[in-house]
Amino acid sequence: MNTKEKIIVAMSGGVDSAVAAGLLLEQGYDVIGVNLRTWEYEAPSCDTTKKSCCSPEDIRDARDVGLSLNIPFYVIKMEKVFGERVIDRFISDYKDGRTPNPCVECNTFVKFGALFEQAKKLGIQKIATGHYARTIHKDGRYAIRNAVDMKKNQAYYLYGLSQENIQNTVFPLGDMDKSTVREIAKRMGLTVAEKPESQEICFVPENDYRSFLKKKGVEFTPGYFKLANGRIIGKHSGKEGFTIGQRKGLGIAWKNPLYVLSIEDDGTVVLGEEKETVSESFILEEITYQGLHPMESGKKERMRVQIRYRSAPVLCEVESLEDHWKVFFLEDVKSVTPGQSATFYPLEGDYLLAGGIIQKGSITRKLKTRSPELVEISSL
Repeated sequence: MNTKEKIIVAMSGGVDSAVAAGLLLEQGYDVIGVNLRTWEYEAPSCDTTKKSCCSPEDIRDARDVGLSLNIPFYVIKMEKVFGERVIDRFISDYKDGRTPNPCVECNTFVKFGALFEQAKKLGIQKIATGHYARTIHKDGRYAIRNAVDMKKNQAYYLYGLSQENIQNTVFPLGDMDKSTVREIAKRMGLTVAEKPESQEICFVPENDYRSFLKKKGVEFTPGYFKLANGRIIGKHSGKEGFTIGQRKGLGIAWKNPLYVLSIEDDGTVVLGEEKETVSESFILEEITYQGLHPMESGKKERMRVQIRYRSAPVLCEVESLEDHWKVFFLEDVKSVTPGQSATFYPLEGDYLLAGGIIQKGSITRKLKTRSPELVEISSL
């Protein structure tokens, strides 16, 4: 009887998940490779310049790695849950003036949600991925910990994982850098050793989300560009084509560079200068607790908050209020974006305390200097 522990490895067709599978095999696990088919890829199969994932070519690459490693390999249909949890929210967020984070939704509900449930039905308790992250067990709580390679660290995208998910997930690449991973792939003789990384949203061809929204039947809402004091300075063809903090591609000339400050339901896009993008606070909703025990209402704590993938965590104070948090910045932060995720770290430590979604309409901003044309913006 085979007494080796079974583990399912989510294999995307890239080098990271391929090496993760190979390393676990070397460590003695009984590895089963799976590829999650999440959507119908529409680009020509001969397109070798694409940088998205989950295409037919990626499935074939994952299958070839499975054959090379001599492990079972399966493709699991996940179109339904992916459509409901990821694509539908992507569309509704842009319609509502928010900027979605589909990778967070995919990790939470598909890769570490639906896949984990499928594994349990098969009697398999552990799954693994090629994410650059680690786990930690501290004070009775499981949490995602930053990877050693901070240039590749993906903890930000994993704050939605439950305690059960984290406890039963293995991240073989958490202690490695990308160059080491590619060297291991070469040693293993994997055909994906030099494969370029995925850089686009997998279900949005050419990374053109505006065309994708229109193809999905979203009617763009035209409106006015306004300054914070209500002064109209131009028109645009659709609020759904803008994101908070956007500077380029506004299609409007002004004496100073302008940034998107807010997107209103009636189609108004409020613009302002860079100094006006500095925020004082926001409300966090849809909170997932990891290293932090759930906070009682009214309790306050100081932490560090990260509001986008590539930004560094900054000092903040959090106040717990029923089912949401009020987050006060203690350092200047620009262009806080509704719909995006915010993750929280302890004052000293490299693991996640919690995370959630930045609520629309909850952001308060401040001006460092006043201008006769611009007034303070509060709760846009």
